[in-house]
Amino acid sequence: MSLVLLVDDDEDMLKMMERWFGKEGYELMTASSGEGALERLAERIPDLIVLDYAMPGMDGCKTFQAIRDKTEYQDIPIVFRTGNEDEGVTEIMERLKPDGVIPKSEGRPYLMKTIAGILN
Repeated sequence: MSLVLLVDDDEDMLKMMERWFGKEGYELMTASSGEGALERLAERIPDLIVLDYAMPGMDGCKTFQAIRDKTEYQDIPIVFRTGNEDEGVTEIMERLKPDGVIPKSEGRPYLMKTIAGILN
């Protein structure tokens, strides 16, 4: 099964996603910050990254850019999860061009379906 890196500063959200992905049989790595995500990438390259948009310090956009700046990570699909659905976020996403944007308001079925579609 695919290896997924989950990145979210909200411990409860991270634990919930771990359960969701675990039930689907995915192998997981987790990080609670952008810096932590980069550390995890240095250990092992995942098949996909689910990245929180709004995090303190190194936010999702900065983390996304740091990942894309490294040649060895450029082909990893990155999906943003965000609770922020205003126009500014839409403009940023159009500029960054992630492989997907999933609102946190969408539940488990939508998230899992979207991830499966990207990985298959």
